[in-house]
Amino acid sequence: MMAEENLAYGPDGSEYSRALARELEELGITLRYFERSEQLEMVLDDTISAVVVVSPHVHQARQARQSMRKAGGWSSRLPLLAIVKDVEQLMETDTLKLFDDFLIYPGGGRELLARIRLMEKRRGKGSNLISHGDLAINLDAHQVTIDGRPVDLTYKEYELLKTIAATPGRAYTREELLRNIWGYDYFGGTRTVDVHVRRLRAKIEQDRPYIETVHGVGYRFAAQ
Repeated sequence: MMAEENLAYGPDGSEYSRALARELEELGITLRYFERSEQLEMVLDDTISAVVVVSPHVHQARQARQSMRKAGGWSSRLPLLAIVKDVEQLMETDTLKLFDDFLIYPGGGRELLARIRLMEKRRGKGSNLISHGDLAINLDAHQVTIDGRPVDLTYKEYELLKTIAATPGRAYTREELLRNIWGYDYFGGTRTVDVHVRRLRAKIEQDRPYIETVHGVGYRFAAQ
C-alpha cells in the first residue's frame, strides 16, 4: 500500500485499538480518525483506501454505511471492515452482514492491510469502471455494457448490479439489498429484490451466469 493512502479509522478507546493505530502509522499509513459514525463523512475523500471500525455495534455499522453512501462517488464504494472480539455475538445481531470483511482480535496491521489490498485488487481501486469478463459497468456514465453493447437497465437494476458486482463472491441478504438500494423507508417486501434480480439476469446473462442465488441467504456476484 502506498504511503499517501489513508484509512478512515474508528477506534473504540481500547489499548488494542491504540496499539493497532501505532502499528499502522509505523507502516506508513495515515489514519483519519472519527469518534462516531456520523462524523465519518467529514473524513472521506479520494485518498481513503478503506473504512475500519473497531468493536462495532449494529447502529454504528448502519450509520457508517449511510455516511459512506451520503458522501457519494468512490467513498460510497469503499470497503468497510470490522475488527471484532466475539464474531458469534455479532453474527447473531446481523452486524457483520453490513461489513465487507472483518479481522479478529488480536489481528495486526499487516493482516489488516493485506485484506484491504485484496479487496482493492478485486474492486479496481481508483477506477470508475467495474469489469467482469464481457460485462462492464461505467460508474461515471451509469452505463452497463455486454461485449461493448449497451444494456438498458432501470435505476434500481443498475444500483443492484453495481452493488453486488463491486464485491464478487460476497453474499448479500435480501434484507440488506432492500435496505441499501430501496432505503429504510421502503415498505415493500423482499420479493421486490427477487423480481429485480430476475429481470436483471434476463438482461445481462447471455453467455454466462453473473448472479448466483445463495440458498437461505440471498444473492452474490459470481467470483471469477
